[in-house]
Amino acid sequence: MRDFDGSNSARHGQVVILGGSAEARDLAMRLGCRSRLWLPARDRVTGQGASDHATLSELAQTADALVLAPHPCDAASLQLGARVAAQAGVHSLTVVRPTWRRTSRDKWIPLRSAREAANRIPSGSRVLVTLGRQALPDLRALRHAYLFVRQLTDHRDAFPLLNGRYLHGTAPFSVAQEIALMRRFRIDAVLTRNAGGPGGWPKIAAARALGLPVYMVARPRSMAGPVVPSVDDALNWLETRLWLDG
Repeated sequence: MRDFDGSNSARHGQVVILGGSAEARDLAMRLGCRSRLWLPARDRVTGQGASDHATLSELAQTADALVLAPHPCDAASLQLGARVAAQAGVHSLTVVRPTWRRTSRDKWIPLRSAREAANRIPSGSRVLVTLGRQALPDLRALRHAYLFVRQLTDHRDAFPLLNGRYLHGTAPFSVAQEIALMRRFRIDAVLTRNAGGPGGWPKIAAARALGLPVYMVARPRSMAGPVVPSVDDALNWLETRLWLDG
């Protein structure tokens, strides 16, 4: 599959991408000057790519298509993108990578939300948390466990919960690194989201190797319009809408 060209289109084929995922950056790179990448504010802070000073609504008004490719667990951005697409009357597409699949060797405890963790994680547990700082308010009731909250950016902010600390690190992490970390901090369980993809998989593989339970928060289900699992599928969809239909 070659990259999108759009040279035969009667229109400009301008695509706005609501980013926050690796797929968004890949799609923007492959579309080149045909795309504008817009990032939620927190992703601009964590350095996941360049953004545009214009609002998403302003960009969508002059676009031929809006691709929603935030982090697959970012419900707020998915809802924002669906609302903006409807208001602008523009073609929209959501790119969501496949979820991780549990095997017979995994000890997963499914959670509908991060708040549910307080009722499911046993007292005295030492928990590796990889939900991001924005989810910490949902863990206030989890006072009976000690939380090691992973941070991918270096900061000196005070830890906001009763029991726990931040663990700073730079991705990507290998399975061996994750196993070593879990042993060093005597981790009893992992609390994470089903993000899918290779980037976060090492911690799941490490928990499997050590026989640790993984408290897996489900993805949000609210997505409007067509959904594809990969950048190649998104390019095919864009060619159909913006090139062949042009």
